[in-house]
Amino acid sequence: MSYLWLFLLPLGPLVGAYLAISSTGKFSNKINWFLSFAGAYLLGVTLLNLIPEVFQVFDPYKGLLVLLGFFFQIFLERYSEGIEHGHMHVHHHLRNKVIPFGIIASMSLHSFTEGIPLGSLWMNHNPSFYSLLFGIIIHEVPAAFALISILKGIHLQNQSLSTISVIYGSMALIGAGVSVYLKSSIQEEFFDYFMAFVIGTFLHISTTILFENSEQHHFSKQKLTAVVLGIGLAALISIGLHH
Repeated sequence: MSYLWLFLLPLGPLVGAYLAISSTGKFSNKINWFLSFAGAYLLGVTLLNLIPEVFQVFDPYKGLLVLLGFFFQIFLERYSEGIEHGHMHVHHHLRNKVIPFGIIASMSLHSFTEGIPLGSLWMNHNPSFYSLLFGIIIHEVPAAFALISILKGIHLQNQSLSTISVIYGSMALIGAGVSVYLKSSIQEEFFDYFMAFVIGTFLHISTTILFENSEQHHFSKQKLTAVVLGIGLAALISIGLHH
């Protein structure tokens, strides 16, 4: 398993940032469709791949960490304000022209934590590595799009937007790198527990994406198509890699 796969991690956030810098209005409607696809894929990978991987042996502490990850994501949203869900309704930042450092920091922390179990999976040549890798990349496209759109709305220059995009896009890769560096000195169980924690964050993010903005709790035909495609792709990758 080549280490070059890890360097695909910045691809998702950089693509999302580029779309936001290029033309927010042009892609804002289409990004909602992709957001549904990304949420469905992330939920599918979590249920079909990550949970079976972590819970091969019963361990109640892993279940506790899933809960902690779920509620940790709720805590992060006090500062990120749902940007990791692709939401762009943070109007007071646009009105007051204030750089949302809390949003940038909380999203960077979230991205960093996503990368940590990925590094462990890569070291172990685990097939789940690919499912999680693509899940992070897909999820980060709408997240970065929303983040950079808000920063663009307070009229930051493109050079500043590009710098923030590169820094944010590197966080998951840094998390994976730290994981690889520490792998030799930390017990394997630590990474299983951290994976359980990340599962909790993924469950919160994916279910919020799918249900928070559904009008009258119904999916449109476009959204339902995106969800089916996302779940289908997750099933093909997750099941196919283990056969």
